[in-house]
Amino acid sequence: MICNNRTLINEYREKRGLLPDVSQQEETMTQQSRKSKTRHRGQNEGSIRPTPNGTWRAWVTLKSGKRISKTLPTKPEARDWLQQKMIEAEEALDAEKTLGEYILGWFENHSSQLKESTRCDYKIIIHKYILPALGEVVLNTLHRSVFDSFYTNMRRIPVGDTQIRYIHRILHKALQDAVDDRILTFNPCEGAKAPKKQRIHRVYCPLNEEQSILLMNQAKGTPLEVLIHLALKTGMRQGELFALKWEDVLWETQQIHIQRNLQRVLRDGKQVRTFSTPKTATSDRKIMVGEKTLNALRAQQRVVQQKKALAKNHWQENDLVFPSSTGTPLNQSNVLKQYGEIQNAAGLKHIRFHDLRHIAASIMLNHGIQLLTVSYILGHSQPSTTLNMYGHQFSAMELQAACLVDDIFDQPQLQPQTQSSPLPAEFLSVSNLKK
Repeated sequence: MICNNRTLINEYREKRGLLPDVSQQEETMTQQSRKSKTRHRGQNEGSIRPTPNGTWRAWVTLKSGKRISKTLPTKPEARDWLQQKMIEAEEALDAEKTLGEYILGWFENHSSQLKESTRCDYKIIIHKYILPALGEVVLNTLHRSVFDSFYTNMRRIPVGDTQIRYIHRILHKALQDAVDDRILTFNPCEGAKAPKKQRIHRVYCPLNEEQSILLMNQAKGTPLEVLIHLALKTGMRQGELFALKWEDVLWETQQIHIQRNLQRVLRDGKQVRTFSTPKTATSDRKIMVGEKTLNALRAQQRVVQQKKALAKNHWQENDLVFPSSTGTPLNQSNVLKQYGEIQNAAGLKHIRFHDLRHIAASIMLNHGIQLLTVSYILGHSQPSTTLNMYGHQFSAMELQAACLVDDIFDQPQLQPQTQSSPLPAEFLSVSNLKK
């Protein structure tokens, strides 16, 4: 019997037992579905296949075009070998970059961890010194002698030793990260002959006490009177003074809270002034000030009010203790110009504004203030920094110690005394002793 209708044909085949089992059909469809969902390896990702003898063979084509393979006992071992070769191939490709390509990428990733001022310093050094001299050198061809020659040439420009050490630290950090990322097997900058830092950095006081008093008196009546007053009495850094706000002056406790710093940074090719955190963690500090210093600050309050009244609508409120005529932070160039005029009027040799900090430290130490206290006032990271810089300034204490030793050893010679017995004389008589 011939049936043209498919339904009748299926019924006929079902009665005859000619149709396959439905459960078997479902299992076959499931297997096919799973197989279709299996991710196939892409180009240059390699492949793993079993061999007739029960082992596993792994293949991978490197980006250079070379094809490598290896037979391993198990599939996990073949997979691990494949991944290892892919990583090694990627690292080898990175090592063929130039130092310029690598360090620009490194800076892009590393800059988010830096303060804005440090980020600007890194950017200037990379573009001004590193890229012109070493930017075209291939990364895996670098070795120590390359950096030795680089530092020698830097000295001839000339570039200062401190700046060269800074350049060396940036290069060493960048290339050490390349080692940690397995791009390089060793740090080629390690052991390069960068200028050595002096073991002890001693700072000599540029002015004695009489000259310092003369400078302060000469500053009276000038716009920098209170600024110089505070610098000589507290040893605050220039950026800390420029960033000081009235909210930082704690009148009731006679303290100044130093918690910010004014820095110049590069943005879009232009230098701008911005507030930042202090230089180190210990630079965030509260220092005591005397009543005369508080009176000077009260006088400065009146000066600021006068500036504010004169500026009218041009005033920009920043709550600064030492603002410009419009309320913005002071311009360093203008301050240094006025500072130089004060020194000339006093007949003193020219010293930096930062030297006022050294004068403050030297005066405190020479008048017997403990080293730990001076270190805290200055905001040094550790007392050893203060000792290394100003330890030679203890001239007054040295004289006191020398006089003390003289007095101890130059006393008049004492006559030897006969030892007296604690017993009365009658008890020491011969008759009593016999008894």
